[in-house]
Amino acid sequence: MKPAATVPRGRLGRIAAALRARAELIGYVLFTLAVFLLALVWSLPHDLIAARAIEVATAGSPVRIGFRTVALAFPNGYRFTDLRLTPLGASQPVATLSEVTLRVPLAGLLTGSFRQAVVDGRAYGGTFRGWARLDGDRAAGALDAKGIRLEPALAPLVPPPGRVQGTADLAFDLRGDGRTTQSAEGNVTLAVRNLVLEQVSVRGFRVPDVAFPTVDASAQVFGARLQVKEVRAAGDDLRFDASGDVLLREPLPQSVLNLRMSVEIPPGAPPAFKLINGLLPKRNPGEAPSYTVKGTIGAPVVR
Repeated sequence: MKPAATVPRGRLGRIAAALRARAELIGYVLFTLAVFLLALVWSLPHDLIAARAIEVATAGSPVRIGFRTVALAFPNGYRFTDLRLTPLGASQPVATLSEVTLRVPLAGLLTGSFRQAVVDGRAYGGTFRGWARLDGDRAAGALDAKGIRLEPALAPLVPPPGRVQGTADLAFDLRGDGRTTQSAEGNVTLAVRNLVLEQVSVRGFRVPDVAFPTVDASAQVFGARLQVKEVRAAGDDLRFDASGDVLLREPLPQSVLNLRMSVEIPPGAPPAFKLINGLLPKRNPGEAPSYTVKGTIGAPVVR
């Protein structure tokens, strides 16, 4: 015969007995409270909350951020659609991201302490994922984007009828004190597949239409110095390599160049490429087609 359950004596015993007697009622109250809290969180004006958070986060920034819709990404984030990045003073955005999901640790969301975040989403036919973290007076972040279609991504930057086609993968990681770009350090890599330039003009000069099966670039950031480790592109009509340093300045066109590059144009290339060869500094027969690029981004000088 199974012995009867013993009940502890004293105050604790009475409390335990009362809880067992009302277990069903307590469970119902807790369930109702959980449903109420979920409904309350779900019904909050998330568009106003998100808009205010973006306004505070971008105060003093050279860009404005807008979006079409925002919804709670349960339990610890927000999902934006058609997120737009527009420079101050401009009427059109320079980038539009189809979908962006921003998540922060749940404890940070409840306390309003946003010290780290994870972001992922879709843009221009590709995907991206990244993170950001604040640690004291230091900040760090990284982004990895894959399968980005260049034609829609660069359309705001390439005047018509120019077109830049291809698919790009971009990855970078940066760290610094978060106050100025000159404190940043990190790495950047870019890989482009099937790059095609059609009817593109640079400072009024029409660039010959050209295609590259692959373009690879990598660089390191050391404060105000961008060390270009490699830029390599090889096509049927043009082969190009470059490396060196760029001393970053504001505005960007005033950044100082110190690059080495080689340009090879096969003898059978179309006439437009031979014209480019004629614009480059002359080299003696048999001398390597290597050059230096000085000056600034806005006014480069090839020697």
